[in-house]
Amino acid sequence: MIYVTDNFSAQMFPNEELIVNTRTIKKSKFLKNTKDAVSSISSRRIAKLLHKPVKKEEFQLTHGDIIYVVTSKFGRNKSDYKKENKFRFEEFIVS
Repeated sequence: MIYVTDNFSAQMFPNEELIVNTRTIKKSKFLKNTKDAVSSISSRRIAKLLHKPVKKEEFQLTHGDIIYVVTSKFGRNKSDYKKENKFRFEEFIVS
């Protein structure tokens, strides 16, 4: 299965040993690869960005699954904490 989410959690893994390979990808590839993905997005802002509905679904990953995760980048600008208007797009392949 292919999943897209804005919240990656260890609870997505069953009690078995899995290998997960991850890499950061470009937004264009992320959007292309998640067109038909099962969506579990809780942020309205991210859902709008991806043209997906806001709905939080729980799922368990298994061998062969791919999960695409988008998160907001947060950081410090000198001494002030600020929320940046940038996102990180990542691909996790479970084997």
